[in-house]
Amino acid sequence: MSGMKARTTMKDIARAAGVSSVTVHKAIYSKKGVSSETRDKILRLAEAMDYSVNAAASSLKRGALHIAVVLQSVSNPVNYFFRSMWAGIDKVERALLDYRVRLTRFECGDDWESQENILAGIAERKDIDGVVIQCWDETRLNGTINRLYDLGVPVVTANSDAVGSKRIACVSGPNERIGRLAAELLRGFLPDGGKIVMMGGRPGVEIHNAHRRGFRAFIEETGYSFPIVEVAGDGDPGQVRKDFSRALNGIGSGGVYAITSRDTLLACREIQERGLADRVRLVGSDVFRELVPFFEQGVLRATVWKNQQAQAERAVLALYRYLTGRQAEWEPIGIGVVLRNNLEDFL
Repeated sequence: MSGMKARTTMKDIARAAGVSSVTVHKAIYSKKGVSSETRDKILRLAEAMDYSVNAAASSLKRGALHIAVVLQSVSNPVNYFFRSMWAGIDKVERALLDYRVRLTRFECGDDWESQENILAGIAERKDIDGVVIQCWDETRLNGTINRLYDLGVPVVTANSDAVGSKRIACVSGPNERIGRLAAELLRGFLPDGGKIVMMGGRPGVEIHNAHRRGFRAFIEETGYSFPIVEVAGDGDPGQVRKDFSRALNGIGSGGVYAITSRDTLLACREIQERGLADRVRLVGSDVFRELVPFFEQGVLRATVWKNQQAQAERAVLALYRYLTGRQAEWEPIGIGVVLRNNLEDFL
């Protein structure tokens, strides 16, 4: 049909880039033997020329794709956040079965060193095409991530980023806005003011830093004059709870913002056991079954849902798109406010 636009081919891209079709094929399918500059140039041209890969047909021609997923283990019962992320991995794996994509799970600890060891092991293998990882430090994994990229093994970060690395994409929530939203909720629960305890978060994890920045920025913008006390959330849960308990001493009427899932549950238990629910308003993070009784009893007023299952799903899909010659794009991750009356919608 004369009115139809001819489909762009690899030969067209090769001609425009001044390289061979073999080089274009290597760049589009993330094969070795192409410099990062040439690969980026070819991918930009492919996008500009509206080149697309028929994923289903292409999967019949190529070998199976092998993606490594590196997330914290859920063998520890307090890893509520990662329980949802792994559920997202399970879901996207089922969706990609017909496209010859295989996922291998690597469970790490809650430290960047264990992740570094896993990534170093992946770099020595020849059978992994790409990696999805949630980073426990925003810069310390950069060297290994860069090495993987140079070896032709692209990395997508999920939830928490490797800032300044060669990772090809980061799929995360609007992290400063999450902190601002928590502050707006808590400010509404404290019409007469009062001391605020901001609990949780790890200094080396950028998303936690972003939550803190957003929270403080909103509080300061509203002219709130009462003190904000921070309690570190990393380390032994027992010690974190002791530090939090001390911060509650003499609080009178006030509020608490718990940045992480684990610390939300710790805060719920401490406030309930000390009989402070009528005086201390708690805004937490995420939603999981263990929080239901605290919502029902009025201990937990609200949480900010970060949609971590979707973050994991879309990180894998972004990597899959890249490995099949498309841009590693994803839709913005939506967040939500969980209250007692809409709790079941998020479970």
